[in-house]
Amino acid sequence: MTAAALDRAAGGSRRRTRGPVLLLVAVVVSSVAASATAVALGSRADLSSSRKRVDAAWAALRPALDGRYRNLGEAARVARDRLGAGRAVFDDIGAAVAAWPGTTKDATDRQVAAAARLEGLAGRLATTVATTPRLRSAADVADAMRRLQQPDTAAARAAYNAAVSAYQRARGGFPRRLVAGALGYDDRRTLEVP
Repeated sequence: MTAAALDRAAGGSRRRTRGPVLLLVAVVVSSVAASATAVALGSRADLSSSRKRVDAAWAALRPALDGRYRNLGEAARVARDRLGAGRAVFDDIGAAVAAWPGTTKDATDRQVAAAARLEGLAGRLATTVATTPRLRSAADVADAMRRLQQPDTAAARAAYNAAVSAYQRARGGFPRRLVAGALGYDDRRTLEVP
């Protein structure tokens, strides 16, 4: 037999073994996908109740945040007035505080994103006050910053974050997380206060 004939014979042999291997891979992938889907569908009730607990915990936290962000807007106004000059942080806080009430119609995860932005701005304001001697020594600014801390959100925030952690555990790991995401059970974020 010539070398060309041997090559043709080997190629045909490879084609004959490639078909069953591809079929086996397709069966394994299909089985994994089917079992992941079955697990996710079987846990849909748990996912749904966990997500409802997250939304309920957020609804309990929201009123305290409303008060906190009103106080944040007032603290920024007092600091701007005391300084007699504008700073980007004052403008950013004014825009974010003005937009906050409109987020009540948004999904919980969008509200949490807006709250996280406001918390970051509160941190920026605190830093601005602490590093600006004229603001740091002003009694009215110090009073406004104390009022910002008055609405105690720690307990409600901890309850919300615990509900998010439970929901994330219910979403599970790979591949269940992929299927849960495809069913609309997306990640939820916690609310951290700097």
